[in-house]
Amino acid sequence: MSKSRAFLFHLSASATIVGIVCALIFFVWYPQPYFDIVGAGAVLKILIGVDLVVGPLLTLFLYKPNKPNLKFDLSVIVAIQLIALIYGTTVIYQERPYYVVFAIDRFEVVGKTEIDTSDIRIDALREKPLIGPMLVVALFPDSEQERQELLNDVLSGKPDLERRPEYWDVYAKHSDSVIARGITLPNMADKRPDARDKIEAFIQSQAHSDEMVGLPIIGKKGAFYFVLNSTTRRPLGVINFDPWEPSVPATDSTD
Repeated sequence: MSKSRAFLFHLSASATIVGIVCALIFFVWYPQPYFDIVGAGAVLKILIGVDLVVGPLLTLFLYKPNKPNLKFDLSVIVAIQLIALIYGTTVIYQERPYYVVFAIDRFEVVGKTEIDTSDIRIDALREKPLIGPMLVVALFPDSEQERQELLNDVLSGKPDLERRPEYWDVYAKHSDSVIARGITLPNMADKRPDARDKIEAFIQSQAHSDEMVGLPIIGKKGAFYFVLNSTTRRPLGVINFDPWEPSVPATDSTD
């Protein structure tokens, strides 16, 4: 096999494997809009860089048909790629969004490793769907004593309401009250003229623009505007701006 054919074979095999991994990431573990909210870009770049760029290039540089140690060289290259692949996919899988928790006035994306799953009281909340995270609602305790205990826990550094599964409930039971807390997109555009273009672009991309409300959502990459269908109660996507930031006043171009 010639050097160029070996390079192309290695590149095509690597591209196939990386393509499968990316399909899992973008369509199963981090379906939109969650990749934008949580992100796994840094690790994914390492994985792609090693498996799709470095590996095939090393083959191109080192491959010689009659080289005595060719098998050893190729095995080292493959081992490096496998290490990067296993490391990258493991980290990305473990950090995937598992729950999207509504608490008080916002959603928060929570990984399974961020909570004590033994505190989950409702069996239906133990395993998320195959694709994407599970929507849940965190409720304040009923008794004043429990509320005070929760407050004391938070003040002492323990997890807040959204990361306390003992207070979670099924999203469908409370979706009406969640939607009622939302702000319609036109109203948000009026409150945030600096984000109006992004909001209007999102409205134009949707078929039923009169059936949308938004709420803040917090992930590792910051806060975004999380849009839901007010009829189905299901997420539609995110608009990339922080709804809690004060509006940036428009600059007057005329002096």
